[in-house]
Amino acid sequence: MNMLSSFAPARMTAGSFEVTPLRDGRSTWIRRAAFIVPIVLSTVAGTALATVATAGTPGLLRPALLALVAVNLLYVALTGWPMILGFLLHAFGHRTRVQAVPAGDSRTALLMPIYNENPSDVFAAMEAMGRAILEAGLERVDLFILSDTQDPAIARAEQAEFARLQHRLPVGPALFYRRRTDNAGRKVGNLLDFCDRWGAGYDYMLVLDADSLMGARTIGTLIGLMDGNPRAGIIQTVPYAVGRETPFARFQQFSARLYTPLLIEGLNFWQGSEGNYWGHNAIVRIAPFVEHCTLPILPGREPFGGEILCHDVVEAGLMRAAGWHVWVLPETLESFEAVPANLVDFTGRERRWCQGNLQHIGVLPDRRLRPLGRFHLAYGILHYAAAPAVIALFALATLDAYLGGGFANALLGAGMTQTALVALGATLLYGGKIAAVATILVSSAESNRFGGRLRFLAGAVVEQLGALVISAVLITFYTRFIAALLAGASVRWDAQSRDDRGLSWNEAATKLMLPTLVGLVWLTALALLPNSSHALLFWSAPLLAGLLLSIPTAWISSRIGVGRILRRWGLFLTPEELAPASIVRAYQHLVRPSERISRAVPPTPGLQLVDAD
Repeated sequence: MNMLSSFAPARMTAGSFEVTPLRDGRSTWIRRAAFIVPIVLSTVAGTALATVATAGTPGLLRPALLALVAVNLLYVALTGWPMILGFLLHAFGHRTRVQAVPAGDSRTALLMPIYNENPSDVFAAMEAMGRAILEAGLERVDLFILSDTQDPAIARAEQAEFARLQHRLPVGPALFYRRRTDNAGRKVGNLLDFCDRWGAGYDYMLVLDADSLMGARTIGTLIGLMDGNPRAGIIQTVPYAVGRETPFARFQQFSARLYTPLLIEGLNFWQGSEGNYWGHNAIVRIAPFVEHCTLPILPGREPFGGEILCHDVVEAGLMRAAGWHVWVLPETLESFEAVPANLVDFTGRERRWCQGNLQHIGVLPDRRLRPLGRFHLAYGILHYAAAPAVIALFALATLDAYLGGGFANALLGAGMTQTALVALGATLLYGGKIAAVATILVSSAESNRFGGRLRFLAGAVVEQLGALVISAVLITFYTRFIAALLAGASVRWDAQSRDDRGLSWNEAATKLMLPTLVGLVWLTALALLPNSSHALLFWSAPLLAGLLLSIPTAWISSRIGVGRILRRWGLFLTPEELAPASIVRAYQHLVRPSERISRAVPPTPGLQLVDAD
């Protein structure tokens, strides 16, 4: 159904129009080389160094082992070098700053697609953003709640919450609520339906997720950047996670806030106007999106054929292929989201993303794509395909030890070659992270934003320990996901869990049984190795510990009480927690418990109700 209400918005009172030009500049090829050359050199050099360590590996096992070393080095170089590059830019004073206010007569639709979400949370977020937009005088922004909800009880509650919101915001941006009873195309179909019905009346759509929040200043900045950069097709913000209490969620909030700024600065330096799109917390120019970003239907059946699940990166590639720019803003803005509260829900979300990214194998040959568009697709594929490559590397290293090859023992040697290989791997894995920590520690002002130097450093150390467990679990789950996809299994489109949900011990044990069993089998295999080959146990210890500790870690990290203790101790504090943005404070003041779904008021009489189908 379609409910709509027209309000009389306040007039814009902003002063002079200022905008940051978004352009690649004349040194694009130098920037690209600064990214590509170190990655190629480190991969080739590391593989060459590994030839010495595998000198004693018998037969065909040696080239297979070297190939896996190369694949793993390539992946860690692709993930590690951008952060190192970001640190170098930071050290030499490079900063990306944006400033803009809307100009002209452009109109923007702020869209929140929802699917079986908690209505009170969704409409509290909309109310907070509506009030902020009103106060900022952004008179040409309208709000849309685009529902694909299939649960009748939740749908009725959405309608009631919409009626309540109309009473609470009698003056402000225009509010629209539309529910599709046939949710063909999932989120992509939801957005296309908006474009078909209302897109002609707007220049831009600011796409959110159901757990997104965005401050009015950021909304105005995005509109101003679009107004001032007529070739910009998509401008993506970096949404930071806020609002969760479990240790697992606090860990993610802290980790993202610590490492993402340098990572995005490094990525943005070389990719420029050919950035990526993450599907939410971004502004999109509607006309070229409708004209050029229609997704292909992949041949064959799911899981690799049919409708594309991870649509955003494909849309970014198609937008850029048509000559429009796609930018990622490195600057920290008031753009927020929520993260899964526990390891089980996190892996459930990753299952969908795994299938969506591997589907992109069928998109790579699309002739419309530019090289960088294909790179973004290929990197997403490699992100998941690297997991079985890690498992295969350790499996072959174990077989090598049984056959007396001594690959792991060689890496513990004191020779220059072995030392260089280990140093290269450690630099790619941890160099950027150490640089990010150092960047915060050297500044008392920055350290205080994370709770002070001592608390920040303690949090960073604990975060790295937690990352070992999460990495070990994800490696096994990604491998399992890929095996299931190859066997023909496909994901269902279910609503995401967005609450601070704790796990029972039984659920943690059931869901995390696989990594635990893998760890036990692997430990047994290592214990049976000849005494001369126990160096492999040294190299395997971090990953092995993560596997064996996965069940208790998942359970403990889902306890809200433990998360609150960590907060009292000052661990995993973030700037957004210590000094919340006004939009976050407004939302936290408005949000109501989920029980309100049973107390929702009926729709206001006289609203126009139109069947959306």
